[in-house]
Amino acid sequence: METLLNDGYCPECLVNGKSISLRLNKDDFWECPETNLQLAVYGIQAVALKFRGTGRFRDRPIFGSDQIDGAILFRSAGSSADSDGSAFQSEEELRAYLDNEVEPQKELILKNLADSYVKFKYEASPLAYQRQSKFFKIEFDGQGILKKLEKRDADEGVEFSRSYTHLYSLLMKLFQNYHEGNIDWLPQMGMSQNQLELCNKHLHSPPEPVTHLSDKNILRQRLMNFMVDLIEIIYQGKTIEVAPNYSNEFQEDAKVSQADSLLTLQDILNLKTDLLKNAKVKLVRHKDSRKEYRDIIKDKSSLLEYQRQQSKEVFKDCDYIISFLGQEGTKSLLFGIFKVSGVEKREKHFYYDLNLVHELEFLYDRIIIDWGNNAQAWHQWYHTQLKEVVQILPKGYLGSFPGLLNFVLDFQELERLILNPDANQDWKNHLSAVNGIYMILDSNTGNQYIGSACGSEGIWQRWSEYAKSHHGGNQKLIKLCAEAGYHRNFRFSILQTLPSNITKREIVAIEFLYMEKFGTRANGLN
Repeated sequence: METLLNDGYCPECLVNGKSISLRLNKDDFWECPETNLQLAVYGIQAVALKFRGTGRFRDRPIFGSDQIDGAILFRSAGSSADSDGSAFQSEEELRAYLDNEVEPQKELILKNLADSYVKFKYEASPLAYQRQSKFFKIEFDGQGILKKLEKRDADEGVEFSRSYTHLYSLLMKLFQNYHEGNIDWLPQMGMSQNQLELCNKHLHSPPEPVTHLSDKNILRQRLMNFMVDLIEIIYQGKTIEVAPNYSNEFQEDAKVSQADSLLTLQDILNLKTDLLKNAKVKLVRHKDSRKEYRDIIKDKSSLLEYQRQQSKEVFKDCDYIISFLGQEGTKSLLFGIFKVSGVEKREKHFYYDLNLVHELEFLYDRIIIDWGNNAQAWHQWYHTQLKEVVQILPKGYLGSFPGLLNFVLDFQELERLILNPDANQDWKNHLSAVNGIYMILDSNTGNQYIGSACGSEGIWQRWSEYAKSHHGGNQKLIKLCAEAGYHRNFRFSILQTLPSNITKREIVAIEFLYMEKFGTRANGLN
């Protein structure tokens, strides 16, 4: 057995009967222009790397056959460019190393980038992803992309429901489900208008909606196409295209019903339960004068009582009702699904015994449908009226961010916000970006507490402490919180935002000024 030497030609090509000279690339490795195998050469050592190059060669060609002469060929240590100290003693050893340890040779395309990331994230196989990521200059775990997407939102003036930032969370979820080969996640995650339209395009379009697919390989192909589309939109600035791109032949030969081309309420509920399939079910739409999502979801008891009492037997023969709150135009927010357990005649009214179906509670306050043209028909039969889903809000969603000085949060809302940062990314981004002076109002007594936030994550960081401890370490609040549940009286608001370059001393001075203005040291909670 003889130690293998290298004279500047690709070792992988040589064992396959070819002689192709290596070239120096921009990372100072010697790379094969055909296989992208790389060598790191240190004097008389040539280390065969386990990760391949990307074809980014020096502008002025420098060939290994002119520069390398008799270097001993070594294995690399892990995924580094260092030698593990063992030289190859035969072509058989080299071939086994290339087959079993070196990154497989794959074309540099977005499909392979996505596939390699999934393998890296869920199977701890980083080599292929490192190469693809380096070539495309895309790092999926890099959080800097969110700021770029926020800037794109601002530059294009897009409304919140069409924010590009929502697409990043959808892409991350697609990676996971591509790995698992399922779509059961669809109703559980939050969806903006853009997300839903893209889901309709890739998952609920011809030749067959994915909800009808049993072959995981076909499902993964559809998911892969979806991921590539999202990567192009998020990282390469492609415009969102939601219209299906069917071939002329398909258009002539196939007719697609509305149910097949749209994601409907019925699609989602049928995925999650068999409860409604053979039952008599009505859809009900109530009007609500409140415009803010936070106000709608805050107190449901009065609406539930209103729903129980009807002047006519509108729920006669119903097993279940699916209730919605009317929003802008014909949009309607899912309020709850109720089992009709009985009815009692009370003078001029019918009083229904309605019991919330807890099995599907994770969907309530999240699904928004288009009620359709006949908005005046406030109750309709579920099985004959398909309702397009136009948005699925994230679990724990608090509503759109109204501006730093334009809200008051009660404690339950603050807790919901802090516990669900991904669902409320807009809130977190704004509250993390600023220092400021804030007020906590005890709604039970009217007393106030003035505080300041100046940590690395601004107001978000300080308020997170209140969500966890209830009192944030403030002595008078600690005493109040000794009474169980008292913290639910606290309401949070921002009085003034402060620039990031302001000193701690200046912040404290402004904080004390507000304490004097509101008298919170003499008569309040400071």
